[in-house]
Amino acid sequence: MSRPNIRTCRVLIAAQAGFRYNVAVSIHRESFRAKFLPNMSLMNNPAGFRPAERTTNYNYAIRNIVAAAKAVEAAGQPVTYLNIGDPVLYGFQPPGSLVEALARAVRDGDNGYAPSVGTLAAREAIVRDAERRGVYLTPEDVVVSSGASEAADMLLSALLEPGDDVLTPCPTYPLYTAITAKLGARENYYRLDPAQGWQPDPDDIRAKITPRTRAMVIINPNNPCGAVYDARLLLELLTIAEEHNLVVIADEVYCRLTYGPPPPPLAQLAAGMDVPVVTLESLSKSHLVPGWRVGWMTYTNTHRFGDVIAAVRKIAEARICSPLPTQQVLPAALADQSHLPALIEALQLRAAITVEALNAVPGLHCVAPQAAFYVMGQVEDLHGQTDEEFVLALLRATGILFVHGSGFGLDPNAGYFRIVFLPPPETLRDVYARLASFLRQS
Repeated sequence: MSRPNIRTCRVLIAAQAGFRYNVAVSIHRESFRAKFLPNMSLMNNPAGFRPAERTTNYNYAIRNIVAAAKAVEAAGQPVTYLNIGDPVLYGFQPPGSLVEALARAVRDGDNGYAPSVGTLAAREAIVRDAERRGVYLTPEDVVVSSGASEAADMLLSALLEPGDDVLTPCPTYPLYTAITAKLGARENYYRLDPAQGWQPDPDDIRAKITPRTRAMVIINPNNPCGAVYDARLLLELLTIAEEHNLVVIADEVYCRLTYGPPPPPLAQLAAGMDVPVVTLESLSKSHLVPGWRVGWMTYTNTHRFGDVIAAVRKIAEARICSPLPTQQVLPAALADQSHLPALIEALQLRAAITVEALNAVPGLHCVAPQAAFYVMGQVEDLHGQTDEEFVLALLRATGILFVHGSGFGLDPNAGYFRIVFLPPPETLRDVYARLASFLRQS
C-alpha cells in the first residue's frame, strides 16, 4: 500500500479541521439559541413590538379611510375621492408666477438650510401682508413652518403638559385630535350648532373651561363646515380667553377663500386686549400648493406668552428648518394674489351645486358653506348603522369616498359626513346623482 503524498495529507488535515470547525460552530449556534433566543423573540417577531401608548388615540380619519378605498379599487371598482382637501388632485394648479419663483430659487442656488424661524425675506413678506389686513407685527413675531400643521404641532408641543386640555370646535379638524393625543393632552370640545350655521355658542365654551384648560382653538373660516364667524362673535370669544388666561390659536388657513367679505383677523381684534393670540396661516389652499408645505405662525400680544415663544423656537431649531426653496416663494405669493377672484368664483359654483343637490334629496340636507371647499352633509336615517358604516357602504356600492362625521368628533349616530367639493361640476353632479340613488335603495 502506497503512502499518501504531502499534498494529499494537507487536504485530509484541512478536511478534518473544517469538520471540527463546523461541528464547533454548530454546537456554539445551538448553545447561543438556547441561551439567548428566548429573550430575543421580540427582535425576530415584529408583531411582538408594542407601540408607544401615546399612539393609541392617534387617528387622522381623512387619510385613514383611504385604506378602504384602495381595497375597493383593488377589486376593480373606480373610486371618486372626495375625502381630502387637495385642490391639485382635482385639476387646480398654482399661478404661473409662483412656479417661476420656485424654479428661480432652485436655479439661483437656494437649496441649503434656512434659519429655523424662516428667512428674513419670507418673514418680512408675512409682516407686510398682515399689515394690509390691519395686523401689525415685526419679523421677530413670525415663524415659518412646513405648512400650518407643523406650526400647530410646534405650538401645542411647547404649550401643553400631559393632562392639559384645549378647547377645540366640534366638528373639529382632526389634526388637533392627533396632536393632543400624541402629547397626552385632551381635546375639550365646544359645540358648533348646525341650526345656527355651525356657529359656536359662547355660553357653551364658558361652561367647558376647566382648571387644566390652556388654549382655545378658533378655526375661521371653518374646516370642516365652511362657516365664517363675524367680528361680534370673535370679540366675545377673545373676551372669554382673556378672562380665563387662555392662549387663542387662530387657525385662519382659509381666510382668503371666503365667498363674501372676509372676517377680521383675530389678531386685529385682539390689539389692545390682554390675550395672547397665535395665528396659523398657509399658502397650501389659497395658492393651490399643498405639497410645497409653506405655512407660518405669528404672535400677537407677545408680552403675554411668557417663555412659550422661546420654547417654540427651541422646537423649531431641533427640527432644523422648513424647506428654503418654497420659503423663497412667499414674497411673490403674498404680493400678487390676483388669482383669488377666479378661484373663489369656481368654489362658489361648486358649493351651489352641492347645496342644491344635497338638499333636494329626501332625508339628506346640509348647511350652505360660506368659505373654502367643504360641506357637512347629514343623513337623517342611518338604518342602525354608524356614520362610518354608512360611508363605507356607500363607498363599496358606488365608489364614492366621503369622510364620516365621527372622524371630526361628531356623534357617530348623528349621520354626518364631510364632502370635499373640489372636482369639476360635471363630476359633482354625477356623484350626487349616485348618492341619491344609493339613499333611495337603502
